[in-house]
Amino acid sequence: MGILRTALYCRLSKDDMLQGDSESIKTQKAMLTQYAKEHGFMVVEVYVDDGYSGLNFDRPDFNRMLDDIEAGKIDVVITKDLSRLGRDHLKVGHFTEIYFPMKNVRYIAVNDMVDTANKNNDIAALKNVMNEFYSRDNSRKIRSSVRARAKAGLYRCSFNPIGYRKAPDNHNKLIVDEETAPIVKRIFQLAYEGVGSHKIATMFRKEQIPCPSWWLHSRGEKDYSKRFEKPENKYIWSHTVISNIIKNPLYLGHSVMCKTEAIFKVGKSKKVPEAERIRVDNTHEPLIAQEIFDGANQKILSRKREDTSGNVSIFAGLIKCGTCGRAMCQRYWGKDRHRIFVCSTYGNNTKDCTDHRIFYEDLYNAVLADIQYHARLAFENRAAAVALAVKMNDKADGNRGKSNESKLKQAKKRCDKVTRLFDRLYEDSLSGRISNDNFTRLINKYQSEQEQLQRQIEQLESTMQAVKDNQSNAVQWADLMSQYAGILELTTENLNLLIERIEVFNRTQTEAEAEQIIKICYRFGGYIGERRFNAKVLKHPCKKFCSSERKVNEREKVLSVS
Repeated sequence: MGILRTALYCRLSKDDMLQGDSESIKTQKAMLTQYAKEHGFMVVEVYVDDGYSGLNFDRPDFNRMLDDIEAGKIDVVITKDLSRLGRDHLKVGHFTEIYFPMKNVRYIAVNDMVDTANKNNDIAALKNVMNEFYSRDNSRKIRSSVRARAKAGLYRCSFNPIGYRKAPDNHNKLIVDEETAPIVKRIFQLAYEGVGSHKIATMFRKEQIPCPSWWLHSRGEKDYSKRFEKPENKYIWSHTVISNIIKNPLYLGHSVMCKTEAIFKVGKSKKVPEAERIRVDNTHEPLIAQEIFDGANQKILSRKREDTSGNVSIFAGLIKCGTCGRAMCQRYWGKDRHRIFVCSTYGNNTKDCTDHRIFYEDLYNAVLADIQYHARLAFENRAAAVALAVKMNDKADGNRGKSNESKLKQAKKRCDKVTRLFDRLYEDSLSGRISNDNFTRLINKYQSEQEQLQRQIEQLESTMQAVKDNQSNAVQWADLMSQYAGILELTTENLNLLIERIEVFNRTQTEAEAEQIIKICYRFGGYIGERRFNAKVLKHPCKKFCSSERKVNEREKVLSVS
């Protein structure tokens, strides 16, 4: 036999490092070199992959070794053991049983006493499975450790979210970053006022406010050298980044972790369903109040759009069609360009709804008058305002209170009876008084009824609890309204603070006048009555609406506003 050209392959993973084997590469080199010398192998190259998992076969020096094998430069490959070659038993088996023999390359795993020159290598298959089991078990332990740390509320990300920095004495805890926190607060305030994420991004670009990635790069937390080769990229904000900030409960002081997890052996990550993510409340100081957070997210979801003049209405995200529930969109009507709101369903040229047209001035005046009335009432007679809110909400929900209470009592009584029937059926079955077929049929019937009753009980209890909350909500509403007793104008800010929803109903119209109704759902107060007013009438609509106006008027003649 001639001189065998030999490759020594060494590998060390991060998991091996954690176990204190920091000299493993050095040890492997010394051991394999001595073995080659003792057995007369001529070492032509030593290949080393330091810090690479055995489950990953895309390793630089491993690939370089395969290239040399393909070029016919290597006759023998030697590793310390099979796990150094890899820990995926299928791929290791492919190399030891198929690839190396096809290339006439002899493979030796010293500690495992595996040598493909020998016929008896059955132990290799078992060793490969055990090596993969080790990696799988290790992966499971790491994942368990990560989830345990997450449940303890420890911040685990390698970089800081904008608005926060890691505490100097504890890198698992976030503290407020005085430099970037005002940026986050402004994003939420703008969104709360009805400004969309696209417009916020545009505003920040114009004002040259540095984006989150620049802060990370400038502080040495992440390397974005290529991105910031152009200085102007420092101010490029993405609407997606802003949208993600607005949705992130991190800014309420809560941590949501384990959003992704690694897929074993694949080397990629997958998203974890929201129900399986770990949320820990009050882990750090909040930047945003819950009310601002909820309002901002509600506005973002409402998909407000600018009008043709580039303005966003103060009613954006609040005004809805009283019939179909869809948003009302702003339009300009007639040669004088009167500002109106029209049902978006009707605006899409469908026959599913009517236009529900309302003029901006009519809506503005009606809403302002309603707020002024209730704010003055709350300021001058708080008890009367609370009583009104309770009465109106009781009218909507509470009238069902007695009925719900009776239904709940009946449902619980029937549920107890079904449970007793279960017990009796088992006794009858054991005593032989009932056949197996009848037993199975009745068990299935009663079990289905029991599940339905339990759902009904939960729903009724939830509804009754909401009715009980009316009193405390009414007090909050009166306290809030009393602060606006002297209100003289409507703004995006006060509208979003006081109102959750405005419903516009279709107008009833004659030649002389038109009457229209709006319902206002107040924050905490709910629907406190309705406001009926004389709507504006124009006899000369613009051409765009002329063809549909006759049809609308015909429809409105048979509509009544309830």
